[in-house]
Amino acid sequence: MKLTKLSLAAIVAVGALSSFAGATPLEEAIKGVDVSGFARLRYIHDADEADVNSEAIRISGELNIVAPVADGLACGTTLTTEGYNYPDSGASAPTGDLGAQSFNFDKYYFLYSGVKDLAVIGGKYTIPAPWAESGYNGSRGNGLVALYSGVPNWTFAGALYLQTNGFDAGTLDGDLLSILSLSSDDGSAVDQVFGKDNLFALGAIGKAGPVDLQFWAAKLDHLIDTTVFAQAAFAQSGFNVRAQVNYLKLADFTYDTLEALAPTVLGDDAGLFYGIEGGYKNDKFFVTAGYTQTDKDQPIYALDSDNDGFIKFGQQLYYETTNAADIETICVKGGATIGLFGFEAGYGFADGSGDANPSELYALVSYQLAPKFGIELYYSILDDDDAIDVTANDEIQLELKYSF
Repeated sequence: MKLTKLSLAAIVAVGALSSFAGATPLEEAIKGVDVSGFARLRYIHDADEADVNSEAIRISGELNIVAPVADGLACGTTLTTEGYNYPDSGASAPTGDLGAQSFNFDKYYFLYSGVKDLAVIGGKYTIPAPWAESGYNGSRGNGLVALYSGVPNWTFAGALYLQTNGFDAGTLDGDLLSILSLSSDDGSAVDQVFGKDNLFALGAIGKAGPVDLQFWAAKLDHLIDTTVFAQAAFAQSGFNVRAQVNYLKLADFTYDTLEALAPTVLGDDAGLFYGIEGGYKNDKFFVTAGYTQTDKDQPIYALDSDNDGFIKFGQQLYYETTNAADIETICVKGGATIGLFGFEAGYGFADGSGDANPSELYALVSYQLAPKFGIELYYSILDDDDAIDVTANDEIQLELKYSF
């Protein structure tokens, strides 16, 4: 019988059988495959100074799969999922609404490590460097990352991304638009380029005697002409200190646009961030004190408020102070581990220009119920102290997380 006379169902069945005939047996397909990830549930309750209460349940998960392809070549992918439920979210949010669950291929890439001391990653992958965020649903881009570790005690990194669509827009373009006090339509000339242009980055991570060092430099077309980050860290007998500085010069496109739209917003096209923290830590307790200062004339220094590299403080305060102009933050925190319980508390004060002096006090307790399952609860009080663009807020968050 000719194939053309088969029914549609039969054609589908023949095609399926042909596909299965060439498929890899399951035991072979999973050989050498590394699987990791987590499942997390968060309950968040906020009460702001206007007595508007909101609460939400956030369910999120991550599945990482890295499979060998050939000698020195592997393929990796990360699937993330996230959904919200709003039991009682105040007047402006849906009540009892189960938000749509989203699924996203957060990363998909090939990793080549067939040459000694060299690894090359190509695809949609984490954007390296301290300005970005490498964790869940963090800063991602499409491009290449190369890592070379052939020099003793040093690793050198280079990255080229043709698209940077994983930055936290609320941090980057949100900050640039908000400092203009413009609507998104008015700021579209700035907004339209974010995530669509080339990123170049170089990094060196290593040691010089007892000191750990990091150096990074990057350029992002249309937005960042040059940004340079340096950090030195030292730890001895439980005592530790870390100091860092970041220089960022806006690209002519962005700075000229800002100047044209709002000439008095920025005093310069370049700005400096610096910070230092130090303390003591052992397997039972820790205490840390820190200080940071943002630039008065050009405050942008981070591409994501959840960045991995910069010294920051608290559960709420760093979201308010990231990329904010002329902010001096002083903080102290400490904690202890007693059996399966962990305790932490901290206070931070951000001294801004004029009367803008927000502060945060928080306390956190955690319990390791099983080796891969933990529970964490914190209570944070953010005091705006009449600060511009800061809303006083009490926040409670309960987190249950299983990692595998």
